[in-house]
Amino acid sequence: MTGPETIFGLKVATLASSGVAAVLSVALDWRSHDLFTAIGSIVAGVFVATIATELTLDLAGVADNPGSWGYAVAAAYGITGRNLILWLKQASSNPPQLIKDLLGLGKGGGKNGQ
Repeated sequence: MTGPETIFGLKVATLASSGVAAVLSVALDWRSHDLFTAIGSIVAGVFVATIATELTLDLAGVADNPGSWGYAVAAAYGITGRNLILWLKQASSNPPQLIKDLLGLGKGGGKNGQ
């Protein structure tokens, strides 16, 4: 698809709605961000939205007439960028805890019910 509704083959509506949602999600929880993670969250949210929005609309069966569905899906994916970056920040600061969490080690059934 080419034309005024796209930039480098990406839909402007997808970029705009995911960008707005990403900025809002960062602004609402500013205390958990520094400048690097804030910018990373916005970029990650827009990136995920540009990759996954069309696929999600195809899987939901509304790709022929996306209407406002495309905006909603792109916005939801825009918000995920914040969660992804904060999770990566937490995981990188304590890799052993990440491995324990992923493998389920140290949860329940231990000594004294721990």
